[in-house]
Amino acid sequence: MADSLSKNSRDHDWRRALARHSPLLIFAGLCLILAAVSPDFRGSGNIQQVALRTCVVAIMAVGQILVILTAGIDLSVGSVAALSGVVAGLLMTDADWPAPLAVAAGCATGMACGAINGLLITRGRIQPFIVTLGMMMVARGAAMLIAGAKSVFGLPQGFRYLGGSQKMGELSTAWIPITITLAIALTFAVVLNHTRFGRALFATGGNLIGARLSGIPVDRVRVQAYTLCGLLAGFAGIMLAARTSIADPAGASGYELDAIAACVIGGASLVGGEGGALGVVGGALIMNVLVNFCNLHDISVHWQRVLVGSLIVALVYYDNFRKRRAGLLKDG
Repeated sequence: MADSLSKNSRDHDWRRALARHSPLLIFAGLCLILAAVSPDFRGSGNIQQVALRTCVVAIMAVGQILVILTAGIDLSVGSVAALSGVVAGLLMTDADWPAPLAVAAGCATGMACGAINGLLITRGRIQPFIVTLGMMMVARGAAMLIAGAKSVFGLPQGFRYLGGSQKMGELSTAWIPITITLAIALTFAVVLNHTRFGRALFATGGNLIGARLSGIPVDRVRVQAYTLCGLLAGFAGIMLAARTSIADPAGASGYELDAIAACVIGGASLVGGEGGALGVVGGALIMNVLVNFCNLHDISVHWQRVLVGSLIVALVYYDNFRKRRAGLLKDG
């Protein structure tokens, strides 16, 4: 009897681990298939470009998953990214601030936007969709106002290393943003799986009332989630400015949807309580690999949107179907 229970427990743990890391396995399989059918895809330069383009969305998605785990959503991450990039860019070009201080100020801007979102949601009792939709408009408008609706050029060379766009002699610096992105994803994977804060996020999204009754300060946890989401969105916007060598107040447009899509493709549940940092990185990679393959073969951008959108809907349908079979979701 004990042996049977132990075997069932091991099987459950194995299936759970497989499900948690399935986006990375899907990504690996997808890469093998695309590399086999497209010689251009497997070129080292192309792979490097895919990795660089993934970094910004992946960092935003890691922040977004913290919010989604609490059964929330943040529609403002793209606008907050643009605002943070503009703040950092203007401080470097107009105020002659050193790059590290300007980056810190840009990240603080993102944190402030996230904290405001969290406080309005928890203290003001306003729906996350409405609050973050408002912040999306406010942050975009603020970016336009302080930049005079113009892109900020002339960013210092040292700052551009952060985005991997500036070479060190003949050496590429693409490893810098890629390493930073992996470090962020691994850090939050550890936080989510091995800390009290991570367990509180899962509990809050899984059962808000139960979490509150068990003594978890759910309002504080939610504010912290939105604040960290804003911080990561701000840093992603700064990295985007470093990669493109301009801080564009109209930049990162639509990235909020890419971040949410990466979370969904990466195994997150939009009703909360399910998902992981490494999974959303896998989701971002899957999206960018598919788009890259389409670009290499001159497939229309409209078909690319059809492909990614269909993938999102299919995965959400599968998630709901799985929960209904398990009795976790009821019709109506």
